[in-house]
Amino acid sequence: MSRTASATAPSAPPVRTVPVHFCAAGPVPADAGADGAVEVPLTWSQQYYLAEVDAARTHGRGLNVPRLYRLRAGTTEDDAAAALRGLVERYEVLRSRIVRDGPGGVRQRVHTRGTLHLAVHEAPAAAGDRARAVLDALAAPPLDVTECWPLRAALVTEGGRASHLALAFSHVAVDAYALVPVSAYLVERIAEADPVARTAPAPGGPSRGPREQAAAEASPAGERAAQRALRLAEEAYRRTPGAPRPAGAPPAGPRYRFLRRRSPALDLAVGAVAARTGESPATVLAAALAALDATRAAPVPGDGTAATRYGTVQLISANRLRPETAAAVLPLSQPVPCCVDTAGATFHELVRRTAAASLRAFRAGGCPPDRLAALLRAVEEERGVRLDAAPTLNHRPRSTALPVRPATAAELADAAAGAVTEEADADPWRAGHYLSADVDAFGIRLLLQVDTAVHPPGWAERWTDALERLLCAAALDADCPALPEPPCPAPPDANPPGPDLPAG
Repeated sequence: MSRTASATAPSAPPVRTVPVHFCAAGPVPADAGADGAVEVPLTWSQQYYLAEVDAARTHGRGLNVPRLYRLRAGTTEDDAAAALRGLVERYEVLRSRIVRDGPGGVRQRVHTRGTLHLAVHEAPAAAGDRARAVLDALAAPPLDVTECWPLRAALVTEGGRASHLALAFSHVAVDAYALVPVSAYLVERIAEADPVARTAPAPGGPSRGPREQAAAEASPAGERAAQRALRLAEEAYRRTPGAPRPAGAPPAGPRYRFLRRRSPALDLAVGAVAARTGESPATVLAAALAALDATRAAPVPGDGTAATRYGTVQLISANRLRPETAAAVLPLSQPVPCCVDTAGATFHELVRRTAAASLRAFRAGGCPPDRLAALLRAVEEERGVRLDAAPTLNHRPRSTALPVRPATAAELADAAAGAVTEEADADPWRAGHYLSADVDAFGIRLLLQVDTAVHPPGWAERWTDALERLLCAAALDADCPALPEPPCPAPPDANPPGPDLPAG
């Protein structure tokens, strides 16, 4: 979740709280308790997100996923409560809680019945502004998923009429794609539209819940999938440039810094490179990140070339390629390493190599996070370097696409003046740096997270400037080299600055 640094003032307390009682229908599992609840393992994605949520909690943040729905005219408080009840009864992940101290390790308990509390806020006027403040207040505090449902809900009324429904979901229960069918369910009943427009998944068979997904991952087929993902990860880890040394004592204040950037020149450049190469804007951005990463890499020992320089981009794989997962309401996404050989490549060739490498990474998919972490530690020890295995690019497409067309030097120069960079407030991920890119027909909105314990002051601005310079050069020159010349090889833990690229 992210907010601008000038966030809306704290919301006033609700005028009342409405209990929403739910009781899910269906057969009771044979191993259910007396209350009908059943314990099941966490899925791989849930394990990943629980670790991230726990880490964010140490910084006082929740890593919750917010959604604000404008309600159709005539919607009543009872209508909103009924829609919430049906939503929780339909999707068992929304009525699950984490069990940390059981004999089987960390698990989740799926409940058949319970009560969700709906906070009601009255807005005398400007209900939209009040609703956004309510959403911020709802989503900011950490959700204790051992004691609470993984969902908070608030209704905003204006003159007694229900106008907005604010929801905050724990990332342990959903990822962005899981909220597509959730939003579709609410739009069928009370909401005007999905507040985050995405293309709906193609219709498939019955969708998996957390029990079915955990069982699939524990099956022989799941083990084969895990081994395939781990083999690809090991290959990437053996080539990934070493992570930078810590920058020293971080400045006073929050450890993580967030920079939001909008740049018409970047929009044009990414679209132009996509047009020239025939690849997607997502691949173009990933290639640029790989190029920046490779500028701090030395040749890989023993590869026989003394020239190969690899760049690695950690991508977020949606893992929704199968019919039973396409519209599943549970998190399935996980980070996957995408390692690209930059040797001798123009930037356009690097884009094509990145397309092939990212396809391999996405097809390999996820695996158990504890086994991935053990593999990372083993490779670090063997290579004698520190590796940053956190994702560095989270590309979040919308239902409309970035315009893809050639751009001229004059267009890029004129557009450069329109760039806007500002400090932002957001929830942190465990990463030295983490770039989120929201992309649609209106452009690219970047949010860069920087760990000030790793990178020195000013690194974020230099890095975003270098990213844009590289892409603008590639937009105008099909033979633009993937890496700045001359190369600057160095020990993989030194993280030197290349020409026109950020130190640190």
